[in-house]
Amino acid sequence: MSKNRASNLLSSPYAILQRPVMTEKSHAMAAAPGEGKDEEGKKRRYTFEVHPKANKHQIRSAVEQAFGVTVDVVNTMIVKPRKKASRGGARNGGFSRLRKKAVIRLTKESKQIDLI
Repeated sequence: MSKNRASNLLSSPYAILQRPVMTEKSHAMAAAPGEGKDEEGKKRRYTFEVHPKANKHQIRSAVEQAFGVTVDVVNTMIVKPRKKASRGGARNGGFSRLRKKAVIRLTKESKQIDLI
């Protein structure tokens, strides 16, 4: 996919943000300041699975448009495919898909995002 085609496809915020990552660690990072024992620097962070071709600027604008919040920092990581286990031995083996995750930290003045 060319760079121009990818930028045209990713013009909608809902094409960039695929789904929120709902794990215990992501729930702990998203808790409001004052809730829980962790320090405030780790709070107000939300994890999303995003389109692999999206860059940090596109992710920031997509979150701000979709949820009406102000984003402070965007960190991204690529999750490499892992080998899937199969019952038939090597003949039916495969790999999981390549994913890209984004951890978004909101500003202190911004409201929280309700994911559930």
